[in-house]
Amino acid sequence: MLKNAALILALLFAFSGFSFGQDGHFDASFSGAPIFTKGSSAGAVSQSATIGMNVFGTIRLKFKPRHSFVFNYGHAKNSQVYQMAGDNFHILDSISEYSGAYMFSPFRKGNWEPFVLAGGGLLRFHPRSTWLFLPPINQQPDNIQLSLIAANQSELAFVYGFGVDYRLPVLPRFALRLQYRGFLYKEPDFQLDSSAGSSVSFFTGTYGHMAEPSVGLVFRF
Repeated sequence: MLKNAALILALLFAFSGFSFGQDGHFDASFSGAPIFTKGSSAGAVSQSATIGMNVFGTIRLKFKPRHSFVFNYGHAKNSQVYQMAGDNFHILDSISEYSGAYMFSPFRKGNWEPFVLAGGGLLRFHPRSTWLFLPPINQQPDNIQLSLIAANQSELAFVYGFGVDYRLPVLPRFALRLQYRGFLYKEPDFQLDSSAGSSVSFFTGTYGHMAEPSVGLVFRF
């Protein structure tokens, strides 16, 4: 976490110097969001995820009044759930986001500035623990747990979104940012192998969707 914070700080100063040199506008924001994942199924595997929480920072470079680039780093946690043949697998994981997007602001009216964005990036899934309920936990409290070996996995993602910045009248350099972001990505399977020696596959080959309605605070340089 300290290394990530140092990297973000270094990028902050780098983009700040670049934006001032180009007579552009630069801001940085910090946001929090719940994450909602759309479930899917393929063959004998059904995949879903619990509601999680994401915190992310954004660096924005406005190179023209209506046109900007944004760069994001985020860290989220949730639980990926896989169901097959009556078995219920849970993978507690954290998700690192590295993304960039083009942002278009069609107009500004008073303190309000709406925007839309589209871009891409990388989602890095880090499994923290894995277990299996046999049978499902809602049928038998004393369930059997089987640990599995799950690997880190990275997936390319398409990101889109929209929102609005509201400049705070009493603090001109600050704004409140309300936005929605959506991520489309290939669902992770964590390349799982059972610690007992048998093969377990969570592969679905389908694309997942993660939705993030967020609120954040923006500081303009």
